[in-house]
Amino acid sequence: MTAVITTYNRRNVVPDAVASALAQTVRDIEVLVVDDGSADGTADDLAERFGHDARLRVVTRPNGGAPAARNTGLDHARGPFVALLDSDDLWDPGYLESQLAVFAAKPWADLVIDDGICEEPDGSVRRLSAYANWVLPDSIDALCRGTWILPSLTVVRTAAARDIRFDVALRRCDDTDFIWRFVDAGYRVAGNPEPLGRYRALPPGQTQAAPQLSLDEDRLLLATYDIWKRYRDRYPQVLDRGFDFHLEYARRLMRGGRQEEAHWHIERMLRERPAHPATVRLAAEAGLRQPAGPPAP
Repeated sequence: MTAVITTYNRRNVVPDAVASALAQTVRDIEVLVVDDGSADGTADDLAERFGHDARLRVVTRPNGGAPAARNTGLDHARGPFVALLDSDDLWDPGYLESQLAVFAAKPWADLVIDDGICEEPDGSVRRLSAYANWVLPDSIDALCRGTWILPSLTVVRTAAARDIRFDVALRRCDDTDFIWRFVDAGYRVAGNPEPLGRYRALPPGQTQAAPQLSLDEDRLLLATYDIWKRYRDRYPQVLDRGFDFHLEYARRLMRGGRQEEAHWHIERMLRERPAHPATVRLAAEAGLRQPAGPPAP
């Protein structure tokens, strides 16, 4: 088993992630930290703190972004399973043992995702499954409904992860793109109901790194929208989910200055509910006169 922790300028939080990995009840583990060009002394600090533990390896690389760092971890992993852990997240001691138990019970599975705890910046917490639009990402239909993965709650067979890899062209939502290509390639996903992983949305200013994307809902969801656009030709339903979806994304796209794409959704609102007040208002704001074409590639 290999735990892959990717980090960039998070010296003040990554030691907690490393400690949570080294404290697992599964002892046959290597903890591989990929330092993606940090300028805050991360590698030296980890060597000082954990250098006595031979299970820890630190690989440094020039900064290339999260997808490239994750691929570096996949390339260096020695175990048959890779457990991904972001540098600001944590695992309870029994996390990996529980994940491996799911693989043992469901040997057909290629990836297991834990129903972990998500901590919001305001201190509130909820299970992953408590989010209204989250379902187990085990089918294209589920992905077309808008579900996703959190890397820190995910364990994957190393061979399968190396086959799919993360898209280094992406700076946002590479994990969403990964699970799309993973499922589309025929790999299978299972769920673990034990809430033993912990995703943390840190408030701004706690690290030198850029603020987390999850702190800006519009940026996050429009970045996710751009991933969905990659698959709309084969699966049109990913962008055509009914009136409420069109309303939400027409508004978000308008706020993001992406009027042409917003028009496509407003045109569908006009078809479905032309007299709805939101349709009338958005169509007027957009100056929409003719049906729009498909979203721009």
